[in-house]
Amino acid sequence: MAEKIMKTKGVAFNLADPYQKKMFEYASSFPNFSAYVKRLIQRDMEGGQSIISSIPVQNEITINEDIAKGFI
Repeated sequence: MAEKIMKTKGVAFNLADPYQKKMFEYASSFPNFSAYVKRLIQRDMEGGQSIISSIPVQNEITINEDIAKGFI
């Protein structure tokens, strides 16, 4: 059987999270979402400004080590 030429990757957005909802709405404004994402990947590969460093951390969880030991 021949190898597939095209591959797909899905992106999930949690619309209950205001920041992710804003990202979804922005990304939806592009008529070709696939090309938009590929361009972001290309920019990252070329050493461009990483957008990840500017995304705020939300819902940070602190793990109590004593409690976590019971799950190991």
